[in-house]
Amino acid sequence: MAIEATFKKVEEEILSGKYVFGVARYEMGFVLQTYFDSISKDLPKETILCEIFVFSHKENVSYTNPTLLELDESKVTRCSPNETKSEYTESLRLVKEYLEEGESYELNYTFDANVEAKGDPFLLYQKLKRKQRTKCSTFSYVEDEFILSFSPEKFWEIDGNQIKTYPMKGTAKRKPIYADDLENGMVLTASEKERAENVMITDLFRNDLGKICEIGSVVVPSLFLTEPFESVWQMTSEIEGSLLKNNDLFNLFVTLFPSGSVTGAPKIRSMELLHTLEKRNRGIYTGSIFTLHRDGPRLVSQANVAIRTLVLQKRNAHWKGTYSVGSGVTVLSNSEREYEECLSKLTFLTSIDIPDFELLETIRFFNGRYRFLKYHLLRMRDSSQRLGFPFSEEKAMEALKSISHVASGLLRIRLLLNRKGDFRAESYDFTRTNKKRTVKLSFGHVTLPSEDLFLYHKTTIRDFYTSELELASKEGSEDVILIDELGNVSETCLRNIFYRIGGKWFTPSLQKGGLPGTLRQKLIDKKWVAIQDLKKNELRNAEQILTGNSLRGLERVSLDPL
Repeated sequence: MAIEATFKKVEEEILSGKYVFGVARYEMGFVLQTYFDSISKDLPKETILCEIFVFSHKENVSYTNPTLLELDESKVTRCSPNETKSEYTESLRLVKEYLEEGESYELNYTFDANVEAKGDPFLLYQKLKRKQRTKCSTFSYVEDEFILSFSPEKFWEIDGNQIKTYPMKGTAKRKPIYADDLENGMVLTASEKERAENVMITDLFRNDLGKICEIGSVVVPSLFLTEPFESVWQMTSEIEGSLLKNNDLFNLFVTLFPSGSVTGAPKIRSMELLHTLEKRNRGIYTGSIFTLHRDGPRLVSQANVAIRTLVLQKRNAHWKGTYSVGSGVTVLSNSEREYEECLSKLTFLTSIDIPDFELLETIRFFNGRYRFLKYHLLRMRDSSQRLGFPFSEEKAMEALKSISHVASGLLRIRLLLNRKGDFRAESYDFTRTNKKRTVKLSFGHVTLPSEDLFLYHKTTIRDFYTSELELASKEGSEDVILIDELGNVSETCLRNIFYRIGGKWFTPSLQKGGLPGTLRQKLIDKKWVAIQDLKKNELRNAEQILTGNSLRGLERVSLDPL
């Protein structure tokens, strides 16, 4: 077999100290197994199976991260799924027929989306990576194709005779509010359906590793590990083993490739069924991008599963290509939800670019003490965990102490945290306002977009609030009452809202957008206010309305006419 001879040549190059980079396309899996002789013979002659590049050595290259302005000209201009909802529904009907007949336990059905882009592919890669910060991202130029892979899934990791695999199976959408998001991750971890699928793929990998590892060495150190990524929670398991001494590179690929997490179980039959159902070559998608080299006597290799991968080619001064998506389908799957899940995986390609930002807490400081400090640090910690920022309370306190040791009087303190986990504190003079003053409020001009993550966390991204305040100022108002998509009162641009009905005090839930202030949380904890939503037109019927935040305290309200 020609491919076996190729892998033997690669091993010779590795033994001589060379560094190997490769792209294994999904269709190579058909050629590696004699079971698929009929399929492999029918593959188009131009089908590429694997590209392998041999380098004299590995070199680390440093480059300056571009600014958003530099990235602005490189973008995906169009992304169109190749299957309509009705076509997908029909495909899943056929998938389920095979599942119900017992041909497979699960099938990972996929389809392509056509993509058009402009600009520089490497800048586009950097731009998209800001939205999909994953462990196994790669950028490469292979056979006139640019491959921009944002894969979160590591296929294998080899160090000497030790091999680890990390199959992913089980996905849940992330929520904007930290507590809701955490609950969604826990629901995924506890889901019987998702755990069953994960166990099935884990067993598949254990079986595969058992063919190339020493007897009794294959173990599962981690099962059902639920990890947060930019837009989804992902369930991952870890399987490891000790490789047999007589293993070679060809045998490694024959045994493991492609990953069972992107085919189904049993793998061989599932691949056969998917080839019939999908009616296309997957190419790089669900294949693997890998590296191989020696560190002294040890073989070192890493490989990803090439999901979330954009492939671009130059076509008449424009970039055109594909980005494929899919999901694991079982007999319990709902075609509408599966299709929506697939479409959601396309959104990051064309979603708005988010500038660099910091988490922010504005704290009142008076005579050596920070007001509601515990609440501010808890809110920043929760936001840091939701947004993927490192958080250390010890470092936060160091930044605050650097000011409190030299400051006195009444101050407004801005505590900021960047993505690297670095804190800094800024101090500003603050004048105590008249406790009897009245805040003039008007109603917002636009509805709160509930999917905007930055409405639930205090950050330096304040564009939405700033634009609303500017309009309110022109109309003679100091602040703006914001209304959510359900028509409920949410918050103001600078404060939380409290209202009294039937002698009892309430505050809106903020479930569809709104920042939970520290003063609000303090009043809720003391049971002085309860959470209850009310409509915009019901607000005027309240017996009393107050606004407040930790900096200014509670203030009376004057409402503009509706």
